Amino acid sequence: MSSFEQKRNKQVFEIIVILKIIYIALSMIAISSAYNFKKEIINVVLVPIVFSIILVAVLAYFSWIVVYIRGRIDKCPKIADYIETTIMLCVFILTIMTTGLQDSGYKLLGIFIVLIGAIQFGRNYSLGIATISMIIILAIDFLSIGSNKQLLSGYFEKDLILFSALFVTAFILGMYVDIEREHSKELKNLANIDELTGLYNHRYFQEFLQKAINNADKEKQEVSLLFMDIDYFKNFNDVNGHQAGDLILKEIGQIMKSCIRSTDAVARYGGEEFAAILPNTTEHDAVKIGERIRASIQNTDFKGQENQPDKNITISIGISSYPKRAISKHQLINTADDALYRAKSFNRNRVELYRGILDDLYENMEIDKDVVKFIKAFMNMINKKDRYTYRHTESVVIYAKYFGEYLNLTKKEKISLQVSAYLHDIGKLEIPDDVLNKKEKLTEAERQMFIKHPQTGVDLIKSIKQLDEFQPIIKHHHERYDGKGYPSGLKATEIPYLSRMLTIADSFDAMTSNRPYNKVKTQEEGIKELRDNAGTQFDPDLVEKFIEMLDKYKDKF
Repeated sequence: MSSFEQKRNKQVFEIIVILKIIYIALSMIAISSAYNFKKEIINVVLVPIVFSIILVAVLAYFSWIVVYIRGRIDKCPKIADYIETTIMLCVFILTIMTTGLQDSGYKLLGIFIVLIGAIQFGRNYSLGIATISMIIILAIDFLSIGSNKQLLSGYFEKDLILFSALFVTAFILGMYVDIEREHSKELKNLANIDELTGLYNHRYFQEFLQKAINNADKEKQEVSLLFMDIDYFKNFNDVNGHQAGDLILKEIGQIMKSCIRSTDAVARYGGEEFAAILPNTTEHDAVKIGERIRASIQNTDFKGQENQPDKNITISIGISSYPKRAISKHQLINTADDALYRAKSFNRNRVELYRGILDDLYENMEIDKDVVKFIKAFMNMINKKDRYTYRHTESVVIYAKYFGEYLNLTKKEKISLQVSAYLHDIGKLEIPDDVLNKKEKLTEAERQMFIKHPQTGVDLIKSIKQLDEFQPIIKHHHERYDGKGYPSGLKATEIPYLSRMLTIADSFDAMTSNRPYNKVKTQEEGIKELRDNAGTQFDPDLVEKFIEMLDKYKDKF
């Protein structure tokens, strides 16, 4: 709920409470004034008891109002609301019966019940109260006067103005409240809905996600988050025009909406990015929903899709969950975004579930806890400085993992390769941001910063004894097979074996992922680049094995 809604509901709540206080107070005054407590000595004892009981009942009633009514603004009436109204009408009957029946001057109190009903529940509810109030007054007149038609007619004429006031108040105020609520609902939709797609917008996404997380904490449930991005959307816009692109966004938005449940929320996060929040949903079920969305979009025939690289409109989806994969809203968004990046990096048109590679390494390779602690610290530093380097690092680790599996490395070698893959670019922490993300040609001084980053990385970890064994692999991951690399100019088998493996994984990911200074290549183009540089930049035997590994584990990338 927005701060504006909270403020408005608080003010409406205060009006309702004030009206109820006035109604109860006037009713109590009217009833108490009808008794002459001086006539009997026994009343000296009864009066305090009666008033104590009334006071306790009134205090209990207003305590209930504070707890219950506060959250009932703009809601449909429930059984408790009908019971409350019935009690108020009973108090109304008691007041009239104790203050002169047909001659009571307190018949006008009924208008308070009508006002409360109109403000709280709208026109229909208040008209119902006005009708019942009218019947109560007529019934009391009839029972008091009997069959004397002349007297009955006279009292009816006197009460006619009151009847009119009750009905006019119920109708006009109730209608105004209904109009105001409808208008407020429309304004809320304008504030929460993306005009182009008809989905929720980014603002509502943030609000709904926080609410879903809060509910998950209370109910001990999971919340899953899907981040979705249309593949090659810029290409579609460039070829078909932005109006065609807008139509695609709208169509895809409706497909997503049809694939989720009524309890879920799908939003346009920004540009061609969408997000779906799935309360009370495990990541396993979220993957099924993600696959349903992906398949539905892939199987839809969109106008202009023949101009796309794959001759089709497809979408990549990243999934994370709270609290299993993330412990806060911010982390949930980041992990889902990381999973989306991985899906985009690995050929697109896929659903990728977030899983920290470091967690996988720790659970399955029994890596030392201190090493994990140091790696996490360095990865957090990299993530804060440069999101691309962080994502690139995780992708390189994945390639390194399956490369090691394919080559049947020993357990110790697999650990060394993957840990080195995590740490291979930490030397870039010393490179200024403007240089790290520079699109133009680097100056010689800037180029030297990149050349020195393997040695800088080693310098950063050399004081950490637990990381000693990984230093050679990190230091030499930019050596070339022909001896023209850096920092030591090592050649062929002089380069550590694991460094030669890491060089290929590092270069292939750099070629096939989005970078600020390099045009992304397809996997096929990346493979061709590896082969073209086999024997010069890369170990030719390892290049072919890496390509074979890509084919064997193609479902992993």
